[in-house]
Amino acid sequence: MNDDSAEFTIHPDDPEATGPLEPASLAADDPVVSEPAVDDATVDLGALPVSELMADDAAVPAEVTDPIARRRAEIDERQATVARVLAAMGCEAAILFVPAHVAWFTSGINVRGLLSDTERPGVYTNGRQRWLVCSNVDSQRLFDEELDQLGFQLKEWQWGTGRAVLLGELVTGKKIAADRPFPSLQLINDRLRTEIRPLGAYARDLYRELGELVAHALEATGRTISPGLTEREIAGQIAHRMYHHGVDVAGITVTADGRGDKFRRAGFTDATADHACVIQATGTMNGMFATASRTVCFGPPDLAFKAAYNAAARLSAVYRAMTAPGESVGTAGEAGRAMVANTAHEFEWRHSQPGYGTGWMAAEELRRMGQDERFAAGQALVWQARVGPAAVVDTVLVGETEPVMITPPADWPYKRAKLLGRSFPVPDLFVHTH
Repeated sequence: MNDDSAEFTIHPDDPEATGPLEPASLAADDPVVSEPAVDDATVDLGALPVSELMADDAAVPAEVTDPIARRRAEIDERQATVARVLAAMGCEAAILFVPAHVAWFTSGINVRGLLSDTERPGVYTNGRQRWLVCSNVDSQRLFDEELDQLGFQLKEWQWGTGRAVLLGELVTGKKIAADRPFPSLQLINDRLRTEIRPLGAYARDLYRELGELVAHALEATGRTISPGLTEREIAGQIAHRMYHHGVDVAGITVTADGRGDKFRRAGFTDATADHACVIQATGTMNGMFATASRTVCFGPPDLAFKAAYNAAARLSAVYRAMTAPGESVGTAGEAGRAMVANTAHEFEWRHSQPGYGTGWMAAEELRRMGQDERFAAGQALVWQARVGPAAVVDTVLVGETEPVMITPPADWPYKRAKLLGRSFPVPDLFVHTH
C-alpha cells in the first residue's frame, strides 16, 4: 500500500483551479500499480455554496437488537405515517401496489419469480392494521420467507379469478386511497413521495450491506479482467458476483475504450476493452437499490482519458459536498458547473444529469412541476459525475452532519477528499501492469 499523501486545493475563485488536476498521485509519470493503493488528496471547496454537512444516522437503542423486532418497529412507524396521510385525505384505508411503496411499507420485501404487473403483491392498511394482498401463488412463500412475525394479515385472491374481484370487495362502500389509477379511488402517490425517501435505522443497515456487495462485485471484476474481453463478457462477470452474494441485477453498464464519450447510457455490447473500461452496476436487495462504478486501465492511461477522469473525480467531490439537507440536484449541478467553468469540460453537464434519488427505487428524478426538490436527512442519492468517456458513480446517504458513503471503495485505489474538515474516499483508476 502506498501511504504517501498528495494534496491538491480547489478554489472556485482561483483561475489556476480550472486547469488539469495535478497532484502527485495523478501525475502523468505515476508508477503503475496492479494492487489497490491509497492516495490521500485534500480538496478544499472554498467558497462553494455548501450547506453544513449533516450527521450519520442515530444509534439504535442497545435494547433493540433483534432484527425482527427492529424491522417490525419500522413497519409500525410506516403504518402510522400512512394513517396520518389517510386522515389528511379523509380516507378510510389505502391500497399500495407500486413496488417502491410496498418495499418501503414492508421494510424490504423481496418479490420473486415471473409475474405480471397485475399479479404483484400489495399492502392494504387502515392505519391500525395491515394486510398483505396477493395471489394464492405467492402467499405461502411471502409469509414463510419475507413477512413472518411482522404483524401482517392476509387478503388473498385465487390466480384463476384475478385480483379485480378482491379489490372490488375491499373498496365497495368505502373511501379508499391507492397508488394506482383505479376508478373512483384517490391517488396517494404525491403525499407519499417525500415520506418514503428517508431510510430508517434498520433499512440503513441493510442498505450499507447492499452497497458493499455492489462495490465488491465491481472491484473484484475490475481487478481480475484482462484486455481483449468484450463488454458482454465483463458484464457477465459482474452479474455472476452479484448473484453469488444474493444481489439481484437491476442494470449493468460497461463502456470500453471511450464508448461512453458518445453514449452516456450505454449498456454493454460486443466491443472489446483493450485500453480502458468503465464498469457500472445497479443492484437490488431487500427492496432497495444501490449504484456504483469503477474504472480500469490496461497499462498507463492516455493523457486525454486521465484528464477526463480527473475532472469527473473533481465533480464527484463537489456533488458529495452538496449531499446535505436543504440542497438539491440543481444546486449541486450549479456548484459542479462552477468547478469546471473555463475548462475543456465546461459543457459536459449538458449530456447527463448529475444525480438521482435512490433507495426504494433505482432512480428517482428529484424534480416536481419543474422545481428541484430539497434533500432530507436519511435520503439516498446516486451521483454520476460524467466527463467524456470517464465516470465516477457512487451511492451516498444524506447524513445529519456529513454524507455517508454506501458504495465506498474497499479493495481499490482511492483518493481522500477533505471537505470542510471532513473527508471521504473517491475511487481512483485501477491500472493493470500486464
